[in-house]
Amino acid sequence: MPQPMIASETLAETIHALRHARHVPMFAMKRQANRLLAAVIAVSLLAASALPSHADKRGDNIAKLLAGALAVGLIANSIDNNKARATPAPAPQPQPQPTGLPRVPSVCAISIDSNSGDAVTMYPEKCLRREGFSYGLPACARPARIFGEADKIYSANCLQDAGFKLGR
Repeated sequence: MPQPMIASETLAETIHALRHARHVPMFAMKRQANRLLAAVIAVSLLAASALPSHADKRGDNIAKLLAGALAVGLIANSIDNNKARATPAPAPQPQPQPTGLPRVPSVCAISIDSNSGDAVTMYPEKCLRREGFSYGLPACARPARIFGEADKIYSANCLQDAGFKLGR
């Protein structure tokens, strides 16, 4: 027997709203910051090794140059982090209109004459399932034989009381 489909307007709206949401994982931003810091350190080491080392006042200048390069690298890294946080959130998408109550397929409606002479509209369960009506049906079904086959039928009042809209 096929499993009935779970219907949830809230779940559907959530999936629809998040379908186009862009999510940047935090580890991706950290990885970029680490790469930038590694590049700054590599450039500063290259600059330090390219200059001749003398045991004079130039050594102090090189230390100052390295400290300045490190400071510039840290500032650039913090600016990049701020840019990542300062990106504006995407514009909110309009919420879909709720579909309302589920509608019972009108092709399943059977008009039966009652004992009082009035016509009563009934809905067979097999027809509802065949038409794709997968919602949970109420427990007000009556057993019946339709074209020689056992089935359950639901009155129009029963389905309306359970919150379903009847087809036109």
